[in-house]
Amino acid sequence: MWEYMKVPEDSREKVKNLLKDANENGVKISHQAPTLYDVVPKEEIAEFEELMRKTIADIVSEASSVACWVYVQKYVKHKTLNEMLQELPDVSQFILAMDTWLEKLMVIEAIIEADNEMQRIKDKIGMLHEI
Repeated sequence: MWEYMKVPEDSREKVKNLLKDANENGVKISHQAPTLYDVVPKEEIAEFEELMRKTIADIVSEASSVACWVYVQKYVKHKTLNEMLQELPDVSQFILAMDTWLEKLMVIEAIIEADNEMQRIKDKIGMLHEI
């Protein structure tokens, strides 16, 4: 936030007006939003942009770490959702989301495997009919 506040006020106002316009008037699929550099000179936001790049990288890294932790706890250590939530209560919403996503992923994989097995059985039956 501090880096953003260093950006000149008129540039911040331009960005705010763009966001306000998009929010109030909606954005059509054909609409091509201007790049930030069309609104604010690159030099004015260089520090802010670098800080945001680092912040986003940190968020992705932390989210990936927690996602791996949930997978290991659930499928390697066989912990329950409640055990995981008690162990890391500060990230409980993310744990819940990852647990749900992993459950859905496993169901999808099971369906695909069952479908593949059914296809193998059909192929064998087809081969028997040819004999």
